[in-house]
Amino acid sequence: MSDHPASNRWARFTSWVSVPTGLVAIVVVVALLASLGPASTDRIVIVGLINLVLVVALYIFSGNSGITSFGHLCFAAVGGYAAGLLVMPRSLKEQLVPDAPGVIHAVSLDAIPAVIVAGLIAAAVALVVVVPLSRISGLAAGIATVSLLISARVVMSNWEAVTRGKKSLSSIPIHTTLASALGWAAVVIVCAWAYQSSSFGKRLRASKSDEVAAASIGVNTPLQRGAAFVLSAFFTGIGGAMFALFLGSIGPDVFYLDTTFLVITMLVVGGVDSLTGAVVGSLVVSVLAEMLRRIEGGDLLGLADIPARPGLQRMILGAILVVILLRRPTGIVGPVEIDRLWKRRRSTPPASSPSSSETPVSTSGDS
Repeated sequence: MSDHPASNRWARFTSWVSVPTGLVAIVVVVALLASLGPASTDRIVIVGLINLVLVVALYIFSGNSGITSFGHLCFAAVGGYAAGLLVMPRSLKEQLVPDAPGVIHAVSLDAIPAVIVAGLIAAAVALVVVVPLSRISGLAAGIATVSLLISARVVMSNWEAVTRGKKSLSSIPIHTTLASALGWAAVVIVCAWAYQSSSFGKRLRASKSDEVAAASIGVNTPLQRGAAFVLSAFFTGIGGAMFALFLGSIGPDVFYLDTTFLVITMLVVGGVDSLTGAVVGSLVVSVLAEMLRRIEGGDLLGLADIPARPGLQRMILGAILVVILLRRPTGIVGPVEIDRLWKRRRSTPPASSPSSSETPVSTSGDS
């Protein structure tokens, strides 16, 4: 029966669906349980979901290509400014950015179209810079992305006619809710898995393992990297747009070094080689970062008041990152996805099994 073509197609389909379904279910359960607390926890959960979108967006490029991008959040800034201007009423734009180009004053969109257009604008910016970036790798690519982040900040700090410079773009209508944040997180997870499972994603992952061997079988590595870079920038722009429509303002420093360090830490701690690792890392580090933020401010998780410890969050997160890199370079999850983790757990015999003390159980079939 298992040899029947229809059965095989169904088995492959259920196997494909199990990963994004399982990850989305975990995110929804964690978010809803966390939101049952005080009203203030809703804001924490929304920020955590936005961080998840940014981490998974970075994973689309870095996880599949093996190149760590330190400047990816410049696309989040582009998306944030674009969405803020798109949802802002025309009368308000005439007051805040009177010297902006006429198209900015003329266009006004609802929240969902504005977020999508903001992602497309971020992808368009990525398309401009991707040609030279896709042809370099390793340390050179990392340095190039850092220069991209710095350049974007300089532009946004000085383009006062559109971004208001260092004064920040404020009075942005707030539209990001817990429901919309969960929706976008689910969309990004499903799209990241669809890309990873597609022929494009498989070709890029092949070049990640051995670029020379991939090229020998016809894989155009620069083209595959460029496609992943643009797709990743699109979803990064969506994450930035969500944050701007949640915070109500955006400035040049919102998506700079601090946020870059946090997003990369989430990806590395969870595991840069799997989508499951990206999701798990964002959830774990989001919870840990919030706990450390409160302790840093002098609140020992509601148990006692302690002296404030400025910089404690960065110091401990940095130490955790170093420990993970030393002790478990592949991250908490490693290079496996949630379906394989579940299969391993189900196939592992119980320690108290009567036969385990008499006859060794072979696990070679699980490897």
